[in-house]
Amino acid sequence: MVAVMKQWDGRSGNYREDWIQLIDNGDAELIWTKLYHIVSKHSAIRSLQVSRDLSGVNLKETYSDLTQDLYLKLQEKDRWRFYVEEGYTHEKIEHELYDIEIPNLVSRLLRKRFPESYRIARRISNLLMTKKEFRCFSRPRQLASAPCQFNKAISSTKMVLQVYGLAEWPANKPLKQSQDMVELIKEVAFRMRDTRRAGRGSSSQIVISNAELTGLLVEIFRTIDSPADVRTMRSLAQSKLAIDDSQIISMDEPIETPNAQPEPIKISIIDDKPTPEEVIIEKECAERMNSLADTILDQCLEEVRNKPQRFRKLIEVAWHCYFNQASLSQTTVAKQLNISDSLVSHYRKIFDRVIRSYDIALDECLYLNNALDKRLTELIGKFRLPDNRLKKSKLGQNIRPCST
Repeated sequence: MVAVMKQWDGRSGNYREDWIQLIDNGDAELIWTKLYHIVSKHSAIRSLQVSRDLSGVNLKETYSDLTQDLYLKLQEKDRWRFYVEEGYTHEKIEHELYDIEIPNLVSRLLRKRFPESYRIARRISNLLMTKKEFRCFSRPRQLASAPCQFNKAISSTKMVLQVYGLAEWPANKPLKQSQDMVELIKEVAFRMRDTRRAGRGSSSQIVISNAELTGLLVEIFRTIDSPADVRTMRSLAQSKLAIDDSQIISMDEPIETPNAQPEPIKISIIDDKPTPEEVIIEKECAERMNSLADTILDQCLEEVRNKPQRFRKLIEVAWHCYFNQASLSQTTVAKQLNISDSLVSHYRKIFDRVIRSYDIALDECLYLNNALDKRLTELIGKFRLPDNRLKKSKLGQNIRPCST
């Protein structure tokens, strides 16, 4: 879009510092402050925030955020250096910021916040300017309370204030008050939503085709029987369309509330159930640790040279020292097993050395601990059965329990 350069009227003139002087001095703080003043006074920014009903503090924070976005965008495009190199004057910089950069910022915000409404509004403007069914009327600068004639009006250059009507109407068609038009179009039929997809990647629904939208605008004009400005026609047409501006947001994102309840509401829905992926990972980890527990016991048997009596003592020492909930001391374990204290330490070192020879992650330790606890408990139970020979297992030996 090419901006029409006009004589600057000083609407946003603020502070006495010159833009060129501030840029040459590299005073980022004063540049930001001066930019904040323009943003807070701009009509597009103020109209953007009216519908949000923000308090004074929240409004200042919003202006600060918008100023920061604009400042970073200008920094990213390296506009400050461009202004100096191209010989911009203070008035020309002020004009570009007020009439180009800030409107572009507002357009980006509207496109992000109201994607469908923004798209439909642009389509309505294009149809009014290009379709043969409509033509542009002049726009009076100030509306009188009674209907006025357009032949004596002063036209406006602002697009949303341009007045359009049906091409068949005369140039002196009276203009009605926009407040009455909402009541007049109550009988206009509501249009069903067209769910066909279009756009890049077919990511947007059509909502309404151009032909049907043109018919809707013609019907509204005939119903109100008056020309209307582009802004009013956008509002009237969109009130008859099923527009969905919903957005997907995080559940943790705070929700803005009215002034009566300034604290944001934080949605937090906790689901303690594991995901299917976590269930599969947990099952695979448990199976892997069960296999490792069998391997560890096989290696312990090899460490005692496949001696059943020594293997039994090693298993009993490991169970009492690491898995017995009674948490007996090493001396108590030695007395209970009728062996020396040094032999208990010897068997513990063998078991520790076998365990430490494997690289086990922290989250796998719990599964390995449960697997070893189960196997050692089963072996201890078999050792305590009198006059019963253990069946040959994966350990590869017939282990006969001896009486204690």
